[in-house]
Amino acid sequence: MAVINKSWIVFSLLMLAVVSSFAHTIYAPNDIPLLDNRFRIDPNTEQVTIILNHPQQRQKTVLVQPDGSKLFARRHPKESVAWFHNNNKDIITIQNPMPGPWQAIAMLNGNNRIQLLNPISLKINKLPLKVYNSEYLTSHVSLIKDGQIMTNKDYLKYAKLTVSIVSDQKKVVSLYRDDGQYYDSFPFDGELTTDFFMDLDPGRYLLNIKTKNNIFIRNVNKDIVVFPQPLTYNIQQAAENASSVKLTLFADESEIVPSSIIVDAMISRVDNGQTQQSIVNFSDQKETSNTFVVDFPLTYGSHTYSGKVFATTVDGREINFKLPEKNFELIAPAPEIPEASSLLPITSAATATISGAEATGEAEQPFQYLWIIIASFALLIVIGVLAVMFLLKRKQKKLAADNGLSLDELIIDEPKQAKK
Repeated sequence: MAVINKSWIVFSLLMLAVVSSFAHTIYAPNDIPLLDNRFRIDPNTEQVTIILNHPQQRQKTVLVQPDGSKLFARRHPKESVAWFHNNNKDIITIQNPMPGPWQAIAMLNGNNRIQLLNPISLKINKLPLKVYNSEYLTSHVSLIKDGQIMTNKDYLKYAKLTVSIVSDQKKVVSLYRDDGQYYDSFPFDGELTTDFFMDLDPGRYLLNIKTKNNIFIRNVNKDIVVFPQPLTYNIQQAAENASSVKLTLFADESEIVPSSIIVDAMISRVDNGQTQQSIVNFSDQKETSNTFVVDFPLTYGSHTYSGKVFATTVDGREINFKLPEKNFELIAPAPEIPEASSLLPITSAATATISGAEATGEAEQPFQYLWIIIASFALLIVIGVLAVMFLLKRKQKKLAADNGLSLDELIIDEPKQAKK
């Protein structure tokens, strides 16, 4: 094993002091974080440098190796371990460290990092420094070994790619695997395609991209600066009581090329959710301008406008971002109020017209109900006939019951003839 020169550690400490204000950018892409005083070293690691910050007091820092053995500042293998220690920092460099889980026993604070010298590194493509608010970013991340993209399934099978924004508090914006699903093109090809939404206010941020599995962890920290959107817009009713809207778009020519702008938007009614697509292409303008004005018809009521912008920056980068949603309303004209002349007394001609209409109505009305009258009269006749038949039948039965006589036995005396 090679003997570590302690002067190298002193030089590292001096460099650390010089660039301490940029602590998150001084380490190589192979840096891994120290979480709860624990970290993991994967196989094939040739060298590791452990930087531990602790409070302003001297304390004993102990490193526990995966097999349970311990390393101390005053007791460690001189041929493979170099240890620098002062009041608030420990820098330990280990040649061919034992693979597996390690632990640091100490009270730590500050930016504690583990720097690896390992043939496996994490490479990021297509990640710009300058981005825009609400921009959709696409990037490709690969694991590199000896200059080649790793495609070893044992390494990639359980690897997860996490993209996080580090500001006041850590915010995870995406999580992916190399499994050929979602935005990943092919499974286990060693290249993960990430797509995340920069829903951030303008300002400077630290973008942390990390891939890990049960064997290793790889980190890349990258500064990004979020700028305001290079396209703004205004939408309102085209004119008073008009059933159309006026959309005005303003492009920042110092950021994007106006002729490259395409806006794909949807307009939704608030009350029933009906949608209408609106596409604006700046290249349709007859004259080159950073302002585009368009009118299009729309129904009265409350609406919501939301859209996505595709454009090219002045330095040639293709971008797309989400426009802020806006609500607007198309107000219908008020109902007309009758004029005073319509309230004047009715003229004789108008009276004659109305009387004629009433007369026509009265003439037509009897014919409308004639069939009802006829039907009612017929019903009354039928009821009367039935009532008479019922009474006659009843009288017959009564006469038959009197003295046990029947109608056939009744003798009617003939009148006597006068004597001659």
